[in-house]
Amino acid sequence: MIGNWFKLYLTNFGKNKFFSLLNIFGLSVGITAMLLAILYWKYEKSYDQWNPYKNRIYEVYRDYNGTPMPWVSAPFAKQLDKLNDIIEEYNFSYNNDWKQASVEIDNKKEFLYDIKATQASFFRFFPYKAIYGKAEDYEENWEDAIALELGQSERLFGKEVNPIGKGITLSSGKTYYVRFVYQIQGNSSFAPKGIASLEAEQIIAENVDSNWSDANYTLLIKFKSGVVLKDVQSKIIREMYDPLIIRAAKEEGVSKEKYVKENISSSELLFFVLDGAHLNPDSTVLGAGPTASKVLYMLVGAAVLLLILSILNTVNLSLVNGFNRAKEVGIRKTLGSTRSQLVCQYIFESAITVGISMILAMVLVELVLPYFNVLVNRSIYFDLLLTLPLLLLILLILILASGILPALFISSFDTLKVLKGNFMRSRSGVVIRNTLLVIQFFIAFFFLTVTIVVNQQVNYMLDQDLGFKGEQVINIDFAIDNVENRDVLFKKVVNDFKKVKGVIAVSEHSLLFGPGFNSSSSNHIGDVSIRSENLIIDTGFKDVFDIEIKEGRFFDSRINSEGTGSVLVNESYARTFNFKESIVGKEINWNNRYFKIIGVVKDMKNLGFSTEVMPCTYFTTDGASWFHNLLRTVSVKIDPTDVQGTLERIEKFWKKRVDSTYPIKYNFANKDFENSYRETLNQRTLLTILTIVSVFIALFGLIAVVAFSIQNRLKEIAIRKVLGADTGVLIYGLTRTYFVYCMLGFVISVYPVVYLMKVWLAGFAYHIELSWLAFLLAGSLLTLFSLVLVVFKAWKATRIDVLKYIKYE
Repeated sequence: MIGNWFKLYLTNFGKNKFFSLLNIFGLSVGITAMLLAILYWKYEKSYDQWNPYKNRIYEVYRDYNGTPMPWVSAPFAKQLDKLNDIIEEYNFSYNNDWKQASVEIDNKKEFLYDIKATQASFFRFFPYKAIYGKAEDYEENWEDAIALELGQSERLFGKEVNPIGKGITLSSGKTYYVRFVYQIQGNSSFAPKGIASLEAEQIIAENVDSNWSDANYTLLIKFKSGVVLKDVQSKIIREMYDPLIIRAAKEEGVSKEKYVKENISSSELLFFVLDGAHLNPDSTVLGAGPTASKVLYMLVGAAVLLLILSILNTVNLSLVNGFNRAKEVGIRKTLGSTRSQLVCQYIFESAITVGISMILAMVLVELVLPYFNVLVNRSIYFDLLLTLPLLLLILLILILASGILPALFISSFDTLKVLKGNFMRSRSGVVIRNTLLVIQFFIAFFFLTVTIVVNQQVNYMLDQDLGFKGEQVINIDFAIDNVENRDVLFKKVVNDFKKVKGVIAVSEHSLLFGPGFNSSSSNHIGDVSIRSENLIIDTGFKDVFDIEIKEGRFFDSRINSEGTGSVLVNESYARTFNFKESIVGKEINWNNRYFKIIGVVKDMKNLGFSTEVMPCTYFTTDGASWFHNLLRTVSVKIDPTDVQGTLERIEKFWKKRVDSTYPIKYNFANKDFENSYRETLNQRTLLTILTIVSVFIALFGLIAVVAFSIQNRLKEIAIRKVLGADTGVLIYGLTRTYFVYCMLGFVISVYPVVYLMKVWLAGFAYHIELSWLAFLLAGSLLTLFSLVLVVFKAWKATRIDVLKYIKYE
């Protein structure tokens, strides 16, 4: 019996090779999209699942005017000690990681990368797998201890080499000893290449008593087992702020209880659990970014829609093919086949089609996955053995979803009707077939409209005035090893730097493209106070980035020590204070020092488009004694006529005069900025691919249905031609129904697109407004494609040989 069913499948496959192959291809593309989405979902959801404390560890953020701020002060540590009935552990990380450090190991020069400065209790929060040594030894000997991730250890000491006890000497002369080598056993929101605690422990100890302005730390807390956040949140907030509450209440002359009631809210501190931190848009330290969760849900939703479209296309083609096999069904029923046997046969045929599609999909996944990883910036892999149960489940669901409806419908044919040949003229199954066609149009319109809106948003972003020009500007990483003051070094070489052939202007600054700023402070003008970002620049900054001064003037290099008493502010800063008169000339109180505002700079959108421009205060390097610690970048504007030659000369100058230890690292400023919205560009690419596939599948399904419909009306067309019907009238009669179905699918798609695009656009501080033009363009394009195909099929039908179809009438 199975052999006979297989022969029937091959026979029908051979009769409809083109449509059968396209059906398999369409279904395999839908399965491929679904498999990629599932792999991506599993990868994103796997973060921190290995950690046994994932539901007890929380990040602590401060609420600043509705924005979560991760930076907390050292004195919080004393207050946390008083909460030992609730909090089992806490861990501060200092904002001074070693991204790159020159070291010496056994008289050999090496580099350390990505060493995090955290308190020694770190491994109580992240119990990584021990390879060599013990986390307890590291914690006990934190004064001279360093812990290394296995990959970094193998790079420095060799594979299968136990480095415990070996010394690593920094260029400063300080020697650290390897106490622990670990391996991160799964995806982790915190995945450092190494840990060193000396600096963090010392700086916290120095500031823990009363330095509340020292907000340079991130904080993790671990609750005791059984503690529920909502039950203790108010207690934690009140205790942590208790010294500040007492001081403020005394200054205002009110009781402590009254001050708390009027000024301390339940959201003064925000707590983000580790389990889910990776996809938390508010977690700026451990999270994957503000749009990571949106991208995940969008991609999974798009893959589900594409798979549904593929299934509906398969069902529709099966129904069409079923009509062509109606007489076969009638004859088999006459010969004694039961309905259950016919149902099993057609489900068996569906299983073969789905099975072939699944095999092809797995091949496509392997081929596409490297490119997919680039688009989503992940390292996802496809393991057949691990995903086999899931594949079998998908296979079963697809067989049932694509096979049951056609099997039940085809097996229900009335034997007498199909043997008489009247079945094709009945309306049985037409409603189902046309309903599925409308749904296919809906999904195709959905993808096409969404892609057009995303393209409009991307083009809008690319056309934005950024407030700076970075096309011919390179940003050089100013990571100078064993230099106490980078500003002093820069001032020694800047004049000679400008003389390098091809160099137009040079500037040192603390600006970061994408991540933003690394320092912020409270600013007071009279009784009004705001928090602004501190941007450290020099007098060459304006020439390098062509920034625009909206009001007042820029720093003047001819005025000695102007930066010690003068600042610039950006437009956002001025708007926040919202003075009726000009803000230029006013004095600000910054950290109990007074500076005069001499100019207003046009807003620089260096954070990208997802975040509004923050209020910003521009200082020169002599504005405060510690500003040199914030200098991270040297930017150079170069001659566009000799880019390669200029870059080579800059590299030679840098190695000779600035830093002979580290190889120079640089990138063009516009490329650095592009990284801030690269996810959006990748989303556009993914949606464009999905749209092309969905439109192809929808139009392919339309061709099949139209071909079947017209095929069954050829005799009618021949008779009407004999009776004198005009070709145009015949084409109109054959196509108008499909135009209605197309428009119906378009109308249904409008609301879902409007809703989802409003949610998506809300993630951008600067975005377009939804316009009817996107819907008009999508509707016109798909309708035009559909009508061209339908009209072409209809026109071919009107060119038939009339005698062939009416010679027996």
